[in-house]
Amino acid sequence: MNVLICIGCKKHPSELEEYIYAAKANETTPDDFVRREEGTLNRTNGHFACTPCYAKMGMPTSPTGWKAP
Repeated sequence: MNVLICIGCKKHPSELEEYIYAAKANETTPDDFVRREEGTLNRTNGHFACTPCYAKMGMPTSPTGWKAP
């Protein structure tokens, strides 16, 4: 998979507190946590939207589940 990056703030999971804390709680890395748990993750290109950026985008939805472009 490509490098994981938020399409809004351009940060990697290891730079975002929400994923750092969640990863520690689940005894994994921030990248692995995003790969397993982040619903906005586009597995083709590694793009996702962190919670603040997803909210700024208006929390887009789709009948099949919204994925970052």
